[in-house]
Amino acid sequence: MSIRIPTDISLTEDEVPIWFGQMSWTANWVLLLLALIFALTIIGIILSTIFVLIAWINVKTSEYFISNKRIYYKYGLVSRIANDIQMEWVTNTSIRQGFFGRILDFGDVLIATPGTYTGTSMFRGVSNPMMVKGIIENRLVNFKKIQEINQSLRTIRDEFRMGRLDHTRYNFLISEYKEELRKYS
Repeated sequence: MSIRIPTDISLTEDEVPIWFGQMSWTANWVLLLLALIFALTIIGIILSTIFVLIAWINVKTSEYFISNKRIYYKYGLVSRIANDIQMEWVTNTSIRQGFFGRILDFGDVLIATPGTYTGTSMFRGVSNPMMVKGIIENRLVNFKKIQEINQSLRTIRDEFRMGRLDHTRYNFLISEYKEELRKYS
């Protein structure tokens, strides 16, 4: 199964899609409940249609995307909010889930970065927020491990250039670290 890529972005070299999602229909439960209640009268049918339309717009105009290199989100029809966050910028993830969010399994995934104007970006009303938070945290661990391995590879190359490693040991270490890189990519 291929993972959908938001239309506004293009993948960079070696970038692998991990997860794509949208706002959950259950995150719009208040609008849908009001639509059901108002559907019993003629005027209510018009209001119900408006409430369902607003819920549909909320779901269809939201896009959440995680790759091995970045996190991207976009929502809004008239007023649009979009952000592209590099993995190295993420400092923390958390979830915000109210009572009905717990029951209906939706919530907000908060992504803390030092570079955003509020300090926190958000996947609003996402289904199974604990799973999404786990995906982000897993990618962060892998990303940091890849950075460590790449630093080790640079150190080995420097040591070889300075004559501190013989050719056999150099080739062995390079192949070991490249094999380690494949595990986390």
